Amino acid sequence: MSSPAPAQLMLFETVSTPNGDGSFTVKPRRLVDGKEISAAAAARMLGFKDKETVYNLVKTRQIRGWRPDTARGNGKYKIDLGSVLDYKAARLAAR
Repeated sequence: MSSPAPAQLMLFETVSTPNGDGSFTVKPRRLVDGKEISAAAAARMLGFKDKETVYNLVKTRQIRGWRPDTARGNGKYKIDLGSVLDYKAARLAAR
């Protein structure tokens, strides 16, 4: 007897729209796969010359990212790819 295929969890960012009867319609916007990139890669994608701009965007919560705790305190930033793509699209739309 073969075992069933393992379940796969898929997460989506959603857009919810209120309906007149008090309920909400929830539609998926895009698949969030949790892909993380380096600050240097994010800077290249956004056309910045340095990583400091990316760090500032994380600090001001314009893109999502985090810095893991390490014993030495020198963990490298992990940047959410989806938030970088959203930020880039918003910059292009604002032009």
